[in-house]
Amino acid sequence: MIVTLTVMICLAIDSQSRVKREIFITPEQIARAKSILDTHRYQVYPGTLATIRIRADDADNALNYLAHHFGKGYARVTLHDKSAEVLLSLPIPANIINGYINLQATLIENGRFPEFRSVSIGSLPVPDRFANRLIEKLLAWLQTASPDAHTGLDAFRKLQFSRHEAVVSYFWKGWEIDKVSYSPVSLPFLDQLALEKLSHYHHFLNEQNREHASATIPLSEILTQIMQETVRHSVQKDALEEFRAAILITAFHVVQIPLRLVIPEAANWPDPVKINVTLDGRNDLAMHFMASAAITAYSDTVLSNAIGLYKELEDSRSGSGFSFNDLIADRSGTRFAEKAMANQDSARRMRNIILAGIRDTDLIPQWTDLPEHLSENAFKAHFGDTSSPRYQKMMDKIERRVASLKWQRY
Repeated sequence: MIVTLTVMICLAIDSQSRVKREIFITPEQIARAKSILDTHRYQVYPGTLATIRIRADDADNALNYLAHHFGKGYARVTLHDKSAEVLLSLPIPANIINGYINLQATLIENGRFPEFRSVSIGSLPVPDRFANRLIEKLLAWLQTASPDAHTGLDAFRKLQFSRHEAVVSYFWKGWEIDKVSYSPVSLPFLDQLALEKLSHYHHFLNEQNREHASATIPLSEILTQIMQETVRHSVQKDALEEFRAAILITAFHVVQIPLRLVIPEAANWPDPVKINVTLDGRNDLAMHFMASAAITAYSDTVLSNAIGLYKELEDSRSGSGFSFNDLIADRSGTRFAEKAMANQDSARRMRNIILAGIRDTDLIPQWTDLPEHLSENAFKAHFGDTSSPRYQKMMDKIERRVASLKWQRY
């Protein structure tokens, strides 16, 4: 038995990744994802049968991004008529063993859920029957573990493949679920402890801001207040998670949106007290900084950069215009959170820098000389597109300025 298990482990583990590729998300992909979400939010009502069409390249890039974000690995999905081939490569933690788990499978259309065929882990073939039974067990667990997962799986009707797209059909009943019968697991990242942290910092900021209702407050002051509270609140010395929760709550209060729009468990929490938070004198820069910091703290730099650039391209078409000022605030917020979220020591160092005394100009570098309010035509006349040398030169200047901020040197 021990010999058999050893052989299976050796066959399942590879020394090299079978897929390694660039991780990227483009503004165009963000726009298509937003269009899908907007269609569901505004056009799909309870009792409605609907479909989601996902382009083949979007499905491929999305799976690759998720593999990198959650497992520091890579993935590739190739769509065919009525089937899809998936290759997933994840590194094994170095403290366990040096190697990779390379999983390969073919998904075949088969009624409601696709059927798994030709599954292998490394050089170890997995019987189709066993693989499909394992997936059934996983889906059953998800239905009992999370009300949101239960709702999504209950709504799901069919997944279809063609060479050009994957089509998801679902019947939407709405979110009316009796959550009492489910265990307190909230996907993808908000467990009960995380919710308690968020609730604590939200109520803390509300109490602080009631004294300055409708006043203008520098972002550096808000960050100093909440970082002081992380020191008082952190019992287990988990600076990283305390910092992460503080960043997300600060972003909600700066952007001034109710938490329930993103966190269903916050449905009964009070709205953020209305205040005007500015970064170096401008509230739009504070919003960009904190939104990018929050996205990075709970996802990563790739997604934050793509969302920031997408918003500026949208503004150039129909809003306030393309602004490199907003982009430098985005990049400052992204790098700020990326630096702090690296590990426990990084979180403590960043918190200590803030507590030692910071000003807004420590959070964002010189920005007043950068072009802003560019219409789509003006942007194209000056920079062409986001792949042009002139645009890249401007972004290099922004990156150098952000890199000069004092917290980048620690």
